[in-house]
Formats: sequence, C-alpha cells, structure tokens
Amino acid sequence: MDPRLTVAELDPDRWPHFVALARQMGGNRSCYCMWWREERGERLRRPRAEAARQVVDQGPPPGLIAYDGDTPVGWCAVAPRSAYPRLNTARDTRPPADADLDRVWVVSCFFVPEQWRGRGVSRTLLAAAVDFAYRHGATAVEGVPVDPAVVDRSPGGSYTGTLPLFLAAGFEEVARPTPKARVTVRHRRRS
Repeated sequence: MDPRLTVAELDPDRWPHFVALARQMGGNRSCYCMWWREERGERLRRPRAEAARQVVDQGPPPGLIAYDGDTPVGWCAVAPRSAYPRLNTARDTRPPADADLDRVWVVSCFFVPEQWRGRGVSRTLLAAAVDFAYRHGATAVEGVPVDPAVVDRSPGGSYTGTLPLFLAAGFEEVARPTPKARVTVRHRRRS
C-alpha cells in the first residue's frame, strides 16, 4: 500500500472531490453511487447527482474518499444494508431473512481512476470502510464482490470489488446465490 494515502469521510465540504471522481467513472459516471439506494423498478424522480448531494448533506457520510496529498484518488460507499433497497431485493445480493438491516453494513461500491489502480487504493479504502462501519455500530460488514475466477468483468463491471480483495481483508464467503454473479462476503469483528 502507498503510505501517502489518507482516507476521509464524504461530508458536504468534500462534495466537489466526490463529483470530480464521479466524472471519471466512465459508463457509471451518472450513477453517483445511488443505484443500490434506489428501489428496484423505481423511476428516477430527479437526477442522481441531486439525490446523492441530499444524502451527503443529510449525513451520516455515505462513504469514504482516498487521497494522495490533496488529490482525490478513490471512492468507497459504505452504509447499513437498510440504506440499499435495491441491494436487498436483487436475487444475487439479497440478505438472509433474519438479517438486521440496520446493524449489518455493506461496502457496496468502489471507484479508483485508472491511473491510480494497482497502488493499494481499494485495499486502503476497504480497511477504512470496515473500521468506519464498526465505529458507527455495525455488528458485521458485508460486501457483494464479483469472483474473477468465475466471471470476467471490466473494471467498470467490478464496481462492487473483487472476491480476492475482500478475502485478503479478512472477509469470508457466506453466500453464492447464482454461479456467475456476485458473492456475499462477511467480516466479523475480532474480539
């Protein structure tokens, strides 16, 4: 990992940094990390950028930004499962029936601009997201990464992270609802 990397919560003062990253997201640039926060089948009532700004303004922070000095170099979304209606209803990411949607948090999305990939930005963000979730009351932290050994996805299609990234951070696979889709992984706080 690059020792120059720092991580900060996305608050209203950091909104311009998030927008700068979002503009570099290629085909996903209009998402603003709102996809999982929408109801399945819901029609957009307003631009996602506007909806994301409201989430940031209302708090708590919906994720973390990685920096190299003053330059934003990556983004990671993390929130309780209850913040992600679409995630909870999709066949390959839905939680168990008895899941506590407010206490189980999910690291749902990453974005690292191409020139910053391979420098440990995602690993740094994931470690910070786990810590952030536990500090805010999570009993467990989940992810819904893709398994590159099973399905080949572009970086844009791997926005939820990859299975090796999560396994290296101490997560364990807990569900694989469909053979070529997302894997649910869980991190439990160590005593």
